[in-house]
Amino acid sequence: MKTVAVFGSTGSIGVQTLSVVRRFPKDYKIIALTAGNNVTLLKEQIREFSPDYVGANEKFSSGAKYEYFSDLSSLANDCDADIYVVAISGISALPPLINIIKKGKRIALANKEAIVCAGDLIMNMASQYGSEIIPVDSEHSAVFQCLMLGNKDVSRIILTASGGPFFSSDINLHDITPEQALKHPTWNMGKKISIDSATMVNKGLEIIEARRLFGEKQVDYIIHPESVIHSMVEYDDGSTVALMSYPNMTLAIQYALTYPDRIDNPFVKSFDFKKPLTFFEPDEKRFPAPRIAKQCLDIGGNAPAIYSMADEVAVELFLSNKIKFTDICGIIEEALSINEIETTFDYEYLLALNKNITNYFRRKYS
Repeated sequence: MKTVAVFGSTGSIGVQTLSVVRRFPKDYKIIALTAGNNVTLLKEQIREFSPDYVGANEKFSSGAKYEYFSDLSSLANDCDADIYVVAISGISALPPLINIIKKGKRIALANKEAIVCAGDLIMNMASQYGSEIIPVDSEHSAVFQCLMLGNKDVSRIILTASGGPFFSSDINLHDITPEQALKHPTWNMGKKISIDSATMVNKGLEIIEARRLFGEKQVDYIIHPESVIHSMVEYDDGSTVALMSYPNMTLAIQYALTYPDRIDNPFVKSFDFKKPLTFFEPDEKRFPAPRIAKQCLDIGGNAPAIYSMADEVAVELFLSNKIKFTDICGIIEEALSINEIETTFDYEYLLALNKNITNYFRRKYS
């Protein structure tokens, strides 16, 4: 039996991770659960899975042997699991993630921001300590699986994008409300990633993440509204390998737990090949975020981190109705223009940079 620690158990990925684990009571045991502010759901999860370690933002009596409040780094350091599912959003995942990497265990990583902001640091540490990082989001899980056929002679990686709720619409993007932006056409996700999908910032983050995870390969993307093909890998001989399934995050989550084995997944039905698949060129005039992300890769240094951090506070402001939908990319570009580009930094610098960017835009739009 393998032990599992779930960091971010009350979010979308965390909840679906527990639904996967629930199906295999003889194979996996949950020994740690952490949440942000959703203590009500966390308590329900504690009653069901009886973890030894519990972490949350607010203090309460969990009944667990070890309780950590606002100190997930210590929990990560003390907890000894076989598999760590890191589903905490934002740069706040970086300190506990670093402690987990040092344990040399498998990490099912569902946090884009840490890889985007500190990808070189994370991947170098993972190599140093022998940690196995398996991406959990659908696109990078697909690339990971496609590359199992060979990591050499790769021409490019092609990520797919649903386009979000507004790609095929002539709606005025300036007038979009948070309620409209949260209605994703194919995926059921948390608020942050839903907004990022609507602005296409998420695809920008994924382009940067793919470069971090899989090396200095060319990364392109195509609009694919059905979200059936999750990513493709094109080889030098002109052949292309793709991973297909109906949209369901449990596929990537389960594979990260069971890799290299494939086990029956009742949540995912076989694809009906009689149904058509469509593809469209991106519209980077209306949705410039991926273009900005690629510019950040060209700039290098801390530019990708600035992109991610500025987006995080911009989404917060948009959900609070303090800025317009179209202001999100504007805030990212402003953050890139007012912050110095640094080529050498550690994660303490990144935490300070995140605090400065967050505070600057909160004050500006307060």
